[in-house]
Amino acid sequence: MENVDEIKKYKFLLSFHDGHQLLFETNTDIRTAEREYINGGMFVVTDNQYTINLNQVARIQVKKQR
Repeated sequence: MENVDEIKKYKFLLSFHDGHQLLFETNTDIRTAEREYINGGMFVVTDNQYTINLNQVARIQVKKQR
């Protein structure tokens, strides 16, 4: 089982076209991760099971943690 206290490799702040924002930490670099194309959407799944539709993302900010 994954240690939930582990320091993640990346901290992302996603700004969506509708004005919402999502701040999360993950070991997956969503900028270069494998994309899945489903019904016109371009999705990325992170190691901690976030599913992000990149077509809805207006801006990606990233800070490398380690």
